[in-house]
Amino acid sequence: MTRPALLRGREEEKASPFSVLLSVFLALVLLFLLFEMWFLQRFTPVCVDGTSMMMTLESGDWLYADAEETPERGDIVIVDVREYKDEYGHALFQSGGEPISYIVKRVIALEGDEIYCQGHTVWLKRAGEGDFSRLNEPYAQGSTPDFGRYTIGEGEVFLLGDNRQVSYDSTETGPLYLRSVMGVVPEWAVNMKGAITGWENFRERFRGLFQ
Repeated sequence: MTRPALLRGREEEKASPFSVLLSVFLALVLLFLLFEMWFLQRFTPVCVDGTSMMMTLESGDWLYADAEETPERGDIVIVDVREYKDEYGHALFQSGGEPISYIVKRVIALEGDEIYCQGHTVWLKRAGEGDFSRLNEPYAQGSTPDFGRYTIGEGEVFLLGDNRQVSYDSTETGPLYLRSVMGVVPEWAVNMKGAITGWENFRERFRGLFQ
């Protein structure tokens, strides 16, 4: 039985290339939104502010911090420093005289390690080892300020900035609490910082259109 021309026209219209492309596009948008929801549950976008991690990172770079990773020696981490105050209740970590919420540093020593710096050279004895060894730091810029021996206590980490002469870090405050680490920056995020920065800046401008 032959369908009326009107019905055939409606079926052909429903199956037009435009409608197929639109369906595919909407499906891809939905998949992207679902992926982004999952991604942002695990990875926190963070913008670098300051020069303490140059030349590895520069002010204005965007990174992702993985909240599910456990820090290891050599990892770059994001640290919540709001709880750190001096004896007068003033924030230890400030920028331009104002308290800051987080810092970006590199993990140098972990619980049970011993560390000191003499002659601008960092010496580390890892937990369970018998001797100190000179720390190989290809990422470090400038001379590390000398500091006395620290034994890293339970639930602590020792942090340094890569740009040693301008970084306010464990050389000034001593070890910080491991619980303060918000997340570990994966190596791929450091390698892709240019693309991540471009994407996050685009997202910021896009969100600004609706505010």
